[in-house]
Amino acid sequence: MGPDRRVPLTPAGDSVIRLPKRLAAPGLESNAAALMVSSVATGALGLVYWAVAERFFDTAEVGRASAVISTATMLASVSCLSLGGAYQRFLPVAGRSSGRLVVGGLSLTATVALLLGSLFLLVNPSNDRMFTSPVEKALFPLIVLTFAVYALTDPILTGLRLAKAVAVKNIALSVLKIVPVVALAGTGSALALSGSWAVLALGVSAAAVFWLLRATSARRDLEPQLPPARELWAFQGVYFAMTLVVTVTPLVLPLIVVSQLGTEQNAYFNLAWTMCSAVGLLRSGVGSSFIVEASGPGADRAALFRRLIRMLGAVALVSATGLAVGGPLVLYVVSPDYFHAAAGLVLVMAVESVVGTVVIVYFLVAQVLRRLRLMLAVQVVIVATTLGVTTALVPEVGLIGVAWGSLTAQVIALIVVALPLRRAISEMTRPTDTTLGIAPESVSVE
Repeated sequence: MGPDRRVPLTPAGDSVIRLPKRLAAPGLESNAAALMVSSVATGALGLVYWAVAERFFDTAEVGRASAVISTATMLASVSCLSLGGAYQRFLPVAGRSSGRLVVGGLSLTATVALLLGSLFLLVNPSNDRMFTSPVEKALFPLIVLTFAVYALTDPILTGLRLAKAVAVKNIALSVLKIVPVVALAGTGSALALSGSWAVLALGVSAAAVFWLLRATSARRDLEPQLPPARELWAFQGVYFAMTLVVTVTPLVLPLIVVSQLGTEQNAYFNLAWTMCSAVGLLRSGVGSSFIVEASGPGADRAALFRRLIRMLGAVALVSATGLAVGGPLVLYVVSPDYFHAAAGLVLVMAVESVVGTVVIVYFLVAQVLRRLRLMLAVQVVIVATTLGVTTALVPEVGLIGVAWGSLTAQVIALIVVALPLRRAISEMTRPTDTTLGIAPESVSVE
């Protein structure tokens, strides 16, 4: 008799029975590499896209299109309601409930996106400058919807252990959307840019949704291992709150720089901070893959944690070296003025990237163990300290004050999480029953 295709999962534990081979997928390193490649490639191709657009379209139309796209992207991000974190954490153990969770999340996100897009048209005082025709206004909520679905498919595919599909999806759109820029250059319209981008995103999203629904159907024989609904909502609520807190820093820091140093200094700051932010994208690729793998049935969390430390250590080393050596070089190539204004910032941020990586380890482990309250509190401390110290130092020391504010925040966060991190590591590395794959005890949101 062949193996039983139905794999029972206990309702209380987090790591119990291994998935059948038919559902096996590449592991931590390959999925993390796929996500990092996706981030780097889409960032580079994004620069190419706007450079080509500037070559074939009037600058004013490029500016209008970029305003429409950036606004739609921001609204789409809010529309996703931070569901991505829950998908990465719980899809690996959702079993036959995966399809229901995916369809429900996509439907909710699409509805919220339409509402936010329509509300924006009602309250935005700059509509006449962003949109030159009723058609552009009518299409805007649909663009927001498309971008929201497109964005949410990334964490869903990651949660289904299909990170390579994320890379293919994102790189494909990044390449394809350049073609209409040249083909539609004769129109000279911003709608040609934003509209073609949205149409291609819709097509790629449809293919991604088809692929992920096919992947969820392969789980129809697996019993779900989800925690009670109350814990799911608690996780989602805390994660959403943390996402809102995190968005404060990139929104407020430029305002502090502009108000205290002027717009020219903000140009220097923007380029330097963009390079520093790239470190977060690389860590995010590793972290997302780890959460998915460590949350799956039968996960050997001790081995995965050791592999996570090796990967994050490598990322921290490369990132710190890149910022310390390459950062000032890039600034100088752009302009000596950029170098003199912001080189100190990237040097201090090189140190911050190392300290921040340790804090990120705690955040990742906390998500796997579903212990998010301290993580939220620490994130609030990081944001408040960063903004407070920056506000105090920037008038006295210039842009480097932003870096000192960020580094101070990370050092304080490290002190706060040091003991909880030690305890969490002990729990993560606790031996698992190698016969059944059962961890000694389960955990819940605390």
